[in-house]
Amino acid sequence: MRRVGVIGASGWLGRHLVRRLLAQGWSVVGFSRSKRMEQAIEWRQWDGEGHLDLKGIDSLVNLAGERIDQRWTKQRKREFYESRVVLSQRLAREVQQSDVSVLLNSSAVGFYGERGEEELGERSLRGEGYLAHLCEQWEQAVELPNTVRTCFLRTGVVLGRGGSAWGKLRMVFQYGLGGRLGSGQHWVPWIHLEDEIGAMIHCLENEITGPVNLVAPGSLKNVDLTRALGRALKRPAIFPVPASVLKLLLGEFAKEALLSSTRAIPEVLEATGYHFKFPQIKGALDDLLGNDLGEAG
Repeated sequence: MRRVGVIGASGWLGRHLVRRLLAQGWSVVGFSRSKRMEQAIEWRQWDGEGHLDLKGIDSLVNLAGERIDQRWTKQRKREFYESRVVLSQRLAREVQQSDVSVLLNSSAVGFYGERGEEELGERSLRGEGYLAHLCEQWEQAVELPNTVRTCFLRTGVVLGRGGSAWGKLRMVFQYGLGGRLGSGQHWVPWIHLEDEIGAMIHCLENEITGPVNLVAPGSLKNVDLTRALGRALKRPAIFPVPASVLKLLLGEFAKEALLSSTRAIPEVLEATGYHFKFPQIKGALDDLLGNDLGEAG
């Protein structure tokens, strides 16, 4: 039986990944700072610093990382670095002393930075800015021999029930306060939760190495995303938020994440035969709202 370890298994993405892995016949070991008692999988403790028990594990997925959707203070930047770069360095050392032959390590489309209208496949160069440099360091922290197949999961905005992005978007629009951010002309690299998880497992099960853009092929600009949300929720989208206000409130996070134009495309996933369940935003929103209404009933 295939046996995979998931670092960050108790988080939002981790829980969904574990459920799908189990449903597809994988044996799963979850890693968490505190010991968990769920019966479906084996839990092992790891605080990100001491010895990581990888005995019996042949594949590993690292989803660890401090939430970046908040104002970037000096203290938080230290936390971002520690939870991404330093933890990945420690993880790589542990993997080298184990039988792990596949590692999927988190990254982000922030690697590309502000790029306007440019289409960004995995071979595109790193952009400029704090987040782009952090993502580069994050990926470079994983130095492993060729015997370990390594993928870097450059994830976009993940839309899914229970997730931060979807929760905030839906709340704003439900109160009738939805609108574009700044000019609305920047590209938003998004992906439905189902495809985020499906793409991870696709990377586990296929001979894929290097960076992989985890984004939907149906990329769109912020203004079009805003209109689609307004139509789907039957709410107005008439309250734009000026870029100056966002930068004042959220600083660098607003400039490099909320207002940055990153037209990432899933070249590797499509070239290796991954079939998107939700390639376009309308289908993704219909599914998310259908699920919400179904649970409410």
